[in-house]
Amino acid sequence: MIDYDSPVAPYRQVAAILRARIESGDLAPGSRLPSIATLTQEYGIARTTAGKALRLLVDEGLAEMSPGMGTFVTGKAPA
Repeated sequence: MIDYDSPVAPYRQVAAILRARIESGDLAPGSRLPSIATLTQEYGIARTTAGKALRLLVDEGLAEMSPGMGTFVTGKAPA
């Protein structure tokens, strides 16, 4: 869960959780990541926080956004 007392921003905590799932193989290449709505419900975060977490994974090359379809795990290895 999210630790609001942590110096690490909540969006970075959510991104770290998703990154760990990708790296462990729980979310394989081509898998759809949880939607913003799902992340807000699951972690009790704001929509903007969930969006920032997903965008961070995209920026890292671990995911790609497909408008109208969702965010998917790429086949690329983490940098």
